[in-house]
Amino acid sequence: MKLSDKKGVQEIVKTLAALGLKEVVLCPGSRNVPFVISFNQHPAFHCTSIRDERSAAFFALGKAIELQEPVAVVCTSGSAAINFGPAISEAYYQRIPLVVITADRPREWTDQGDGQTIRQDHLFANFIRKDYELHGEVSHPDESWNNVRAVCEGWHIATVIDRGPVHFNVPLREPLYQTEEVDGQAPPVFKTEFTKRKLEEDALAEFAKYFSQCKKVMILAGQHKNHNSLQKALDCFAALNNTIVLTESTTNVHNRCFIENIDRVITTLPDEDQPAFAPDLLIATAGAVVSKRVKAFLRKQKIAQHWNVDSFDAMTDTYQSLTHAVFADPVIFLEQLASHIVTPSSDYSERWQQRARRIEELHSAFGSEMPYSDFYAFNEIYKHLPAGIHLHIANSSPIRYAQLLNNERVASTWSNRGTSGIDGCTSTAVGAASASPDKQFLLITGDVAFQYDMNGLWNNEQVSNLRIIVINNGGGGIFRIIAGNGAEEELAPFLETAQKRDVSHLAASFNWNYLAARDEKSLKEALGLFFTENGVRTILEIFTPSEKNAEVLADYWKFLKEKF
Repeated sequence: MKLSDKKGVQEIVKTLAALGLKEVVLCPGSRNVPFVISFNQHPAFHCTSIRDERSAAFFALGKAIELQEPVAVVCTSGSAAINFGPAISEAYYQRIPLVVITADRPREWTDQGDGQTIRQDHLFANFIRKDYELHGEVSHPDESWNNVRAVCEGWHIATVIDRGPVHFNVPLREPLYQTEEVDGQAPPVFKTEFTKRKLEEDALAEFAKYFSQCKKVMILAGQHKNHNSLQKALDCFAALNNTIVLTESTTNVHNRCFIENIDRVITTLPDEDQPAFAPDLLIATAGAVVSKRVKAFLRKQKIAQHWNVDSFDAMTDTYQSLTHAVFADPVIFLEQLASHIVTPSSDYSERWQQRARRIEELHSAFGSEMPYSDFYAFNEIYKHLPAGIHLHIANSSPIRYAQLLNNERVASTWSNRGTSGIDGCTSTAVGAASASPDKQFLLITGDVAFQYDMNGLWNNEQVSNLRIIVINNGGGGIFRIIAGNGAEEELAPFLETAQKRDVSHLAASFNWNYLAARDEKSLKEALGLFFTENGVRTILEIFTPSEKNAEVLADYWKFLKEKF
């Protein structure tokens, strides 16, 4: 096969092939041409070309999420590399394995006025699991040894040991376009053996003893990729009368005994009732939690014990009550614990579920009379969702509305909740859809988030299994929900950034079909068309009244509280 003639690049590429890397996202540029040639010519890799570096990194993130395996993203030197930053930070906090490769100018030219040259070493130091500077030009056997060793180490850190993004920075000299025939012999790579942590019997006995004495146990499960074993583990605890399981749409598990719409229940709790619903024991499992209300609720309570169970980040004290940092796989921990506990007499689970059942009735009653708004649009969308669809939901108001609605028919729900930014929601969804062409995907996003990441559709990866809904409320509608009374003058121009654009021309530019809805009748008609076979590669833009949206949501919370 014909690769770059640079020995260091050959070693890096062949080592990654030997370790099992399959997917590579390549950005155009000159300094990274040796990598572009070598990855594209090597038969082990499937390469995708993405022009915009920020979009490319989020595209790679979406692929890695969907495939549950590392994806590499490669770019040239200079500010191009900085544009990888938002997606790398998301991967860092979500522990998604990205292999980041940045080509660089020779080190001696840093700060010497050369073009496209910045300080690239340790560029992502605050949100990378580990970074390396490798030898693009090899002049000694030790440099070859170090290239292979460092790539192996970074790979195992990214995939197993500390899971998340790693960065390889590679200075390269001109000429950059030369190639040579090389054999396919792989460098000698080392493997790692990493056993999943289980509790020692003594520790397990102590945990089980305490659990069995508690009459009020809450398990709060955060974001998790669809996982059958987590479902089974949580099902066991949901059947216990002293335990309530709280989940969100992004937990991707369902059970009629789970509290899946947390905010609905917590919002209706008066101060005097909160102690009865607060846990004595809180068990929090891995993954981000969307609900600010449950965080505020738990931070107010006097929780006797809080066990945070996570393979890596067990010392995170989100609820200001941490007593036990349990470094273990949450599924293994729950399975071990379930086999050792005895359940005391308690009405704690029924207390929560009784309230949730009544609130479900009130939710339905409000929905039947709800005026046209963001909330109305989300309610209708969820009524029309086909079984088995995979949702990607943008940050800001879309992911918050999603927590209020039931989604049992959905196969999986994802949102970039590591850093919770709007900047790469479209690119992430496109990456995920491209990774699984046999699945159907839907992105629900807002007008600001969609236009912010419009380059997510500006690539040659013409996915045919993705639909997009854009909720156009004329700006950042979230600020009408959360803004305080002191920012009335600044709300529209500086926070909401009110705008009157639609996305029809963007749809045409990127060769997507386009539908629009502006009221109840046109929305129902559009959704009927949107979810047909012909709706694939269609953008449905739903226009809603910006000033009314926050009022409707406020009326909803008021209705639940007053009618309960």
